[in-house]
Amino acid sequence: MSATTAMMQSEVLPEPYADAPAPGGLTVSPSVLALARSEVRSLLESSPAFRELPPGRRRELAHNLVTVAAYTAALLQEEFALTEQLDQVPMIVRESVAPLALAAAAPGRTDADRSQPLARAAAAAPPKPAAEEWSPRAASEVAKVTRATLNAIEFPRFVADLIRGTYNAIIEASIRQMEAYAELIANVAKTVDQFMSDNITDNQARDYIVNQYPGQFKIDVSDDAPKLAVKDDASDKPKPDFKTDLELPDDVDVSDESAEQTLVPAARRKLARQRQQLLSTMVMMGVNRIVVTSGRIRATMGFRIDAHDHATAQTASEFDEQNTTAASGWFGFGGAASVNTVTYVSSTKKDSSDDLNVSADLTGEVDLRFKSDYLPLERMATPQMIGAIQGNTPNPAANTPQTGGAQQQSAAPAAAH
Repeated sequence: MSATTAMMQSEVLPEPYADAPAPGGLTVSPSVLALARSEVRSLLESSPAFRELPPGRRRELAHNLVTVAAYTAALLQEEFALTEQLDQVPMIVRESVAPLALAAAAPGRTDADRSQPLARAAAAAPPKPAAEEWSPRAASEVAKVTRATLNAIEFPRFVADLIRGTYNAIIEASIRQMEAYAELIANVAKTVDQFMSDNITDNQARDYIVNQYPGQFKIDVSDDAPKLAVKDDASDKPKPDFKTDLELPDDVDVSDESAEQTLVPAARRKLARQRQQLLSTMVMMGVNRIVVTSGRIRATMGFRIDAHDHATAQTASEFDEQNTTAASGWFGFGGAASVNTVTYVSSTKKDSSDDLNVSADLTGEVDLRFKSDYLPLERMATPQMIGAIQGNTPNPAANTPQTGGAQQQSAAPAAAH
């Protein structure tokens, strides 16, 4: 054997598989038979269906598979030897026999060790996606979103504002009632001229005269300020009794001068006296006010957060081994080439999705219970003011002040009943 042939043998098939073909025909060497048995044994032992077969059927199937595998390996061994004799380099896409042959022929290895090639091939498959590659983003954001939402809502501040607003509304309503009542008492305790000066204007008096005597007077707005004017046909109509109607000391004629200088002040004074008498009577009868007796404030918050994370990973693999032999001849010589192709295809598909839903509901409820009550006049006015108010009523003798003692005396029988 030449040095080139020896080098090719050591590169292609190591010992003990680098044997020359037998001249008497195809034979299976002991090393090839041992390799076939170890591979078939590892293949069958990894199959659950094989273990369920009866013992006789398993022995028959194993014997047949070993025979087929041994002769197939012997054919490949012979093809490699023939290519070496023709000084041809075998075409190998991926080595599959040499590593298995080396593993089986390694010194000190047992049959159990030689049955591991398929297990190692399975271990060489791409691993499943690691657990850390899937990140539950929605679940990891729950705490942060919850904290941000609750901080934005500020439920304690909402409750405090609800209590504070309710209390301020009650106090403000009471203050406004007292202010209005005090202003009313101060007005009705004034003289007629003071009340007229503070509450009745000349334009109100002009409007009153025009409404009372539409046939005689009109409002003239041709100048900068409105004034009372006599109509052109006023002389054709009966003259009103201004002295009685407006409580004048003397009667006046229907003219522009008398209307502005006499009738407007008289009408203004009459309006003031009528309004003051009405308000004075109302005060003497007692002013009704609203008193809050009890209540309830209720604040609730509903918070809900839903987090969903979905992840899927699919892994598929395919193992294929093909052997192709081609023969050709030139110049009377024949040649053969063998190609042993091992194909392993692996694919992984990953998909993930997540969603996060947050909802919050704030409810504020205020339930107030109140009653109506009379405000005693003596608590807001002095005896002199009460006397003045009573004198301003249309019938002072019939308008006695409504006091707290009168309330208690009138309310006691009702309570006992």
